[in-house]
Amino acid sequence: MMAILRRNFSSPLQIFSIVTATFLVLPLTYVTYLALSADAVVWGRLWATRIPELLFNTVSLAASVAVITLVLGVSTAWLVTRVEFPGRRLWEGALVLPLAMPTYVLAYVYSYLLGFGGPVEHLWQLAAGPQARIFSPHSYSGATLVMALDTFPFVYLLSRSALLSMNVSFEEVARASGVSRLSTLWRVTLPLMRPSIAAGIALVILYVVSDFGAVSLLRYQTLTYAVFQQMTGRSDNTAASILSLLLVGLALIFLITERWFRQRSRFYQTTG
Repeated sequence: MMAILRRNFSSPLQIFSIVTATFLVLPLTYVTYLALSADAVVWGRLWATRIPELLFNTVSLAASVAVITLVLGVSTAWLVTRVEFPGRRLWEGALVLPLAMPTYVLAYVYSYLLGFGGPVEHLWQLAAGPQARIFSPHSYSGATLVMALDTFPFVYLLSRSALLSMNVSFEEVARASGVSRLSTLWRVTLPLMRPSIAAGIALVILYVVSDFGAVSLLRYQTLTYAVFQQMTGRSDNTAASILSLLLVGLALIFLITERWFRQRSRFYQTTG
């Protein structure tokens, strides 16, 4: 038995992998232990007061951002790969730039621009009257706008990669058969892009549910923001661990759903 163990763990790379995996699993193990060992009263209090609202806010934010990034990412990828227009090469690179800006920085910028007394509201009041107000960035709409503008490059990059590697003969046959460009996009191109789109949307959703900077700056209550509040404001590590475990469970559900969808959307195509 010892000889087998020595043979299995003789490689330095294997030992390094095991040590790394152990350090990665330790936080999750600790959080799970704290959450499952918590008193039933704590679980009941959280379910009665916080968890339903936090789950709804987190899931609704992730869903709305996913829809917007789907439209933005796929449409921009299709434009820069299938349509010739001046400055196309410039836009190919510029559309990736939001990834270089942290979400909390983008949230701060929009809080200033769209906030009370900001320049956008000032211009709006000049046009619509002194009492006119635009939507507050410190809201569901504001959080959706900021997160969507910051994360749509995930969908854009994967969609663009899929379009560049796609066998264009499928689209050419459809166009030669008299199908319009938009119908070709809907009936031919998008079905072939589904695995890449699903992967991009999964990245967006995981990013949104795990983000803390933007939602805290915009004061929008999600699970990540609530975990921080429980740990710093109330010093309640048990409640924070329960919310963290729910967050991990939510992320696993999204990952399993994306994997199932990607397996059902597997395509094979020839090139050349």
